[in-house]
Amino acid sequence: MRSHEGVARARPAVDLSRVRRVLVLRHRAAGDLLLTTPALRALRAGLPSASIDVLTAQGTGALLRGNQDVDRVLEIDRRSLVSQASRYLDLMRGGYDLVLDMVSTPRSAFMAALTRAPIRVGYDLAGRRYAYTIRIPREPLGPNGPVVRYAPEASLDLVRAIGIAPRGLGLTLTVAPEAHRTIDEWVRRSGLGARPLVACLPSGTWPTKTWPPERFAAAMDGLHQDADIVWIWGPGEEPLARACRGQMRNPATLAPATGWQELAALIARCALVVSNDSGPKHLAVALGVPTVTVFGPTHPGAWQPPAGPHVAIEAPGLGCLHCNETVCPLDGDRYLRCMRDVTTAMVIEACRARLRERAGSVA
Repeated sequence: MRSHEGVARARPAVDLSRVRRVLVLRHRAAGDLLLTTPALRALRAGLPSASIDVLTAQGTGALLRGNQDVDRVLEIDRRSLVSQASRYLDLMRGGYDLVLDMVSTPRSAFMAALTRAPIRVGYDLAGRRYAYTIRIPREPLGPNGPVVRYAPEASLDLVRAIGIAPRGLGLTLTVAPEAHRTIDEWVRRSGLGARPLVACLPSGTWPTKTWPPERFAAAMDGLHQDADIVWIWGPGEEPLARACRGQMRNPATLAPATGWQELAALIARCALVVSNDSGPKHLAVALGVPTVTVFGPTHPGAWQPPAGPHVAIEAPGLGCLHCNETVCPLDGDRYLRCMRDVTTAMVIEACRARLRERAGSVA
């Protein structure tokens, strides 16, 4: 195996028989946490007697509720010095035998080093190598550069590095019964449930990953005869969802404020989820709900599962796709063409195809 600098590295042998306590570092976005669950499943299978802790971002731990591959979830608030200091002490006192840093940022590398665990696995990145006893490339290199793979593969590389085999790429998400009951009651009160539900999530974490709201509204209008539309939103996103609903010609429903568990329960009730490339889409994937996703700066091969009822919509014929830019560097007619060149007709057609497939499978 070669590092990004092209230097060959021999992988040290790992004695897993001595591993009793495991820490997984994944304190980033909620979608990224879900994309780590295949690695957690492999760890549980490979280390059935070990205790597995996961350190994640404040407010995202609910996504691991009921996950049998995790023994304890630790949350850290990156905006709070008190929270960080408390967690740093926990890591120093944790007695971990194995740490897997699945983000390998400067902060997470520091936390991995704090544990003083005898086995610390992370990505071979400048400024972070000091923290790990085993370092692997972030991305495998092919003849034309980095190989594009579904995102869970990167976390699984860390697991492979200690001699544990993957147990599939499926995402794990358990929804609590009380969350289902809460959403079932909301659906009943809202007069929904007689027709298929389509959830639309118009927000995007980057400006470049946000399809124009008026096009989302037009696309949902185009599906009005096929399904009931529910606009879903997260913290700070309610005004956008309300604006999209307000631009529709036909009636639609605004979802209530939800936590992650309730959001998962609502998505589980849906026949289809339509969105930008954003975290909640991964909840639908984990729950087996079909998705239609508008892509632009990010690559569907990295953020879309290789199999299943999931459709990626991209603007045709653009050479600037998959740039990974959070702000479009182009100007004039070229500005955000990856979003502007995706038409409502393209999205409506893909959605109707998914709904027809669902109707055929249910019949």
